[in-house]
Amino acid sequence: MKRTHVLAIAVAGALLTGCGSQAGPAAMEGGADGGTRAEDVGGCPLTVAALSEATALTWELREKREDHPLETMESVRATACIYTAADAPQEASDPLALRVDVVTGDGAAKVRKEFEGNCGEFGGKLLDAAAGDGSVLCKRNGTIVEGLVGGTDRLVNVYLVNADRATAAKLTPAFDKILTAVDGA
Repeated sequence: MKRTHVLAIAVAGALLTGCGSQAGPAAMEGGADGGTRAEDVGGCPLTVAALSEATALTWELREKREDHPLETMESVRATACIYTAADAPQEASDPLALRVDVVTGDGAAKVRKEFEGNCGEFGGKLLDAAAGDGSVLCKRNGTIVEGLVGGTDRLVNVYLVNADRATAAKLTPAFDKILTAVDGA
């Protein structure tokens, strides 16, 4: 767990400081219902409004990368969307970060297999999620900080990147709601 936590922090730091398109205030303005539509945030499958509602935190879409190689499987490309919540500071006062990777085609099966393998390898247990369509959550040490939703053609991997234990525990009950809020879930 410790090794995974340190790796996750390093990956988050690299993503948040790397090059890529950032959503500005105009991209964050909502539609007629006041929420942020997926097309308003460049196709990210989770809106800021839905994420904020599911977690009771104030989120912003910090960065989006198209055709981004996954750090754990560089042959698999994804659309990576990074959200941050400044009202939930973590270690070193960094904002809480949540990453959403959208994988299509052959990469979807590879990501699902790796997710399921890593969950068990690191002492976790797979749980069915309410979002349906084969969605699963990984529960480790009493907390849930990651999940998958989608099928064989399109898979969305959602995970907290740098959550400390207290934040992970607080957001565990909300994780099923986060997966349910993913477009296409």
